[in-house]
Amino acid sequence: MFKVKESIKAITPYVPGKPVKEVERELGIKNSIKLASNENAWGFSPKAKAAMEEAIKEANIYPDGNSFYLRKKIAEFEGVPIDNIIVGNGSNEVLEIIMRLGLDQTTNVVSSEHAFAMYRIIAEACGSKYVASKATEHRFDAKAIIEACDSNTAIIVIDNPNNPTGTYMPYEQVLEVLKFAKKHNILLISDEAYIEFIRAKDYKTMMTVFNEYDNLVVTRTFSKAYGLCGLRVGYGVANKEIITMANRIRETFNVNVVAQYAATAALDDQEFVKEVVKKTHEGIDYFKTELQAMGINHLHTECNFMLIETPEDGKAFFEKLLKLGVIVRPMGGYGLPKHIRLSVGTMEQNKKVVAAIRSLLK
Repeated sequence: MFKVKESIKAITPYVPGKPVKEVERELGIKNSIKLASNENAWGFSPKAKAAMEEAIKEANIYPDGNSFYLRKKIAEFEGVPIDNIIVGNGSNEVLEIIMRLGLDQTTNVVSSEHAFAMYRIIAEACGSKYVASKATEHRFDAKAIIEACDSNTAIIVIDNPNNPTGTYMPYEQVLEVLKFAKKHNILLISDEAYIEFIRAKDYKTMMTVFNEYDNLVVTRTFSKAYGLCGLRVGYGVANKEIITMANRIRETFNVNVVAQYAATAALDDQEFVKEVVKKTHEGIDYFKTELQAMGINHLHTECNFMLIETPEDGKAFFEKLLKLGVIVRPMGGYGLPKHIRLSVGTMEQNKKVVAAIRSLLK
């Protein structure tokens, strides 16, 4: 029998949620709402839809293997050279490609407690050790990250703002880690998947210093504010040498034709993104008010979801909400056994969630 690497066998796999229809069938419920995956409840831009309809006409031929027009549009949007951009099948693939460049059995990856699960999975799949530094009040801590590094550290990954906590690292702290990483020849990946939702005044994208640090990669996604998670498209910005090396191991046709057309068009509709962000903030503020009134603790969030402390075991609370037709995400796998993650939906959906939680508390 084919022998699988021990490092692969040891991985705890990422567990996605079940399809809504399957949950309804199993529990015998109808009209449930899914607020478990940080998806965009308002869909996607009409411009993206029109582009998809045009793109489907080309489904019989391979997509542009270099995603030229999409990268050109991203370059214009971010104000960076096109040769500094790589696109992927979601920002997850970009993260995996970049991390594979420098990881093997002799290296380690440093991130933080409660960080996005894929960082550990990618590191361990490469045979590398994953080190989770100590978080401070559920936040990534610059000092702890630096102290967790050693001579074998190849990559530091900062999820900023972070999924699943919704917390963020202020710009000066990230810069402190970046300078340390530069000094010790460590690559820093700043994963900015939720950047559009940020309201914090002391946050700044690391895109502003990408020209100054050749050990920096910034990743973004079209899955959240742009509402294109079903198409799987994201991108990374880094120095030309890193991008050139990454393209050597990137799958040739990794971004399908519909995704390329849709993402290119989506960037042209920033008014749609602004409206999504506005409605998301309204939902966050509504949840804060209602949860506080119910005496439910929650973390301050800079994302399109909230981390909520449950009055009992998080998985048990999740299952009770499930029977009421509300699908959220238990956080035991992230070292948060008494928490659930709740995505922001439409106001109608948000009110249904609040009513469900209130009924359980009674």
